[in-house]
Parts: sequence; structure tokens; C-alpha cells
Amino acid sequence: MKKLLASLMALSMVFAVTGCSESSDSSSESKAEAKTTTTTTAAPAVESKADTTTTTAAPEESAADTTTSADDTTSTGDEAKGTYENDVYTSDLYTFKIDSKKWAMQESAGVDVMFTYADAGDDAELESASINVISMSNDLLNGLTASDYADQIKQTYNSMDGYTVTNDKEDKFAGKDAYIVDVTGEIGSQKVLLNQIITSDNGNLVVITYGASENAYSKLSDEFKTVLDSFKLK
Repeated sequence: MKKLLASLMALSMVFAVTGCSESSDSSSESKAEAKTTTTTTAAPAVESKADTTTTTAAPEESAADTTTSADDTTSTGDEAKGTYENDVYTSDLYTFKIDSKKWAMQESAGVDVMFTYADAGDDAELESASINVISMSNDLLNGLTASDYADQIKQTYNSMDGYTVTNDKEDKFAGKDAYIVDVTGEIGSQKVLLNQIITSDNGNLVVITYGASENAYSKLSDEFKTVLDSFKLK
């Protein structure tokens, strides 16, 4: 259970950022040279409901170390790999709409699916935006609830240098009870805003993580809302 929770948390904290911290001296670099890179922040210590001892990931461990390839759905369980057709992503547990002209689906080991913002134009900061989803079936959770996960993710973020939980609340999402966790953090010299929606349906856990650099986030709030409003849990 501890390994399962640690892996799940590490995967949900995958966050894509661009080189928005470039100085004006490097402004002549091409947009292609400022491509998105993926930074994975592993949870430093997590505690399962069934076992009160904590485990700390080895310094060199990353989410990629606890998962297999994107085509192997047995890494942390049975991530709900789905299909993406006609701007609709569909898995066994949920479905949502996302405009393929604005968002590009990315390969990312361990998560169900990840999208990065592709309609940035000349504004490279917008490329920092990403949305990813992970899920676990009831059969593999062994009693882990959305509440358990939300409590642990708040503790983990607050224990990490440069990260602060700015808001957490219980709410509704897609007609289901949900936990909302908002986080600010720093990746390099860049401030990022990160949000997580943690919900469950018939015991199946679904975690949606989305965010961007501070400047890009304010510009894309409507885009995030459009995608989130389209989510349906099966």
C-alpha cells in the first residue's frame, strides 16, 4: 500500500514547464529551443492508512523509476489508458473533451494521459500549461480513499521546499464528491500554480492535475475551465 500511494502521488505531481526563466540575453533563441521539458517531483515521504510507518524515496528515484513504459498499464495498477478521437478522450473510468487544435497529447509513463498547451503562438510562457490524469481501480486500491490521498498530498507538498498548499477544500466535481488542492511552487526561477482534483466513483480513484507558470495560468484559466467542465465520470 505504501509503495502504491507513493507511486500514485509521484505520478500526479508530473508537471510540464518551459524555459520561461530565460533572460533577455537569450531572447533571440528560437521557439523550438524553448521546448517543454517534464519535471517530476517525487513525494518525499508518504504514509498509508494501513501502515503508520513512512517511506522516503531514494534521492535518485523518479516517477519513471516506479513505473514502466506508457504502454504498460501494470506499473502502479491499471492506469485507464483510453482513446482520443474527435477531441474526446475516453477511458473505462471517465471521458472529457479537449481541443486538439489547442492541446497536444503527450506520452508520459505512468499517467493515463497528459496534454500540453500547443496553441501558444508567440507566447512561449503558454507552453508551460499542462493537464494530466491518473486513475486507479477499486480492486487495486485496498481501501485507499480520495480523502486519504488528499490528506497525504497536502502533507507532502507542505514538506517540500518551495511548495505551499494555498487552498484545500471539499467540493463537487462532475457530480461527485471531490477534494481540491491548490499549490504554488517554484521550478528553477519560475513560479508555478498547480491544482489537483481528487475524486472517486464506485471506489475508483481519479486525480486530475493541471497548472502552468503564474503568468500563463491567468491567461489560460478559461481554457482549463472548458476542459474541466467537460469531465464525466462513468
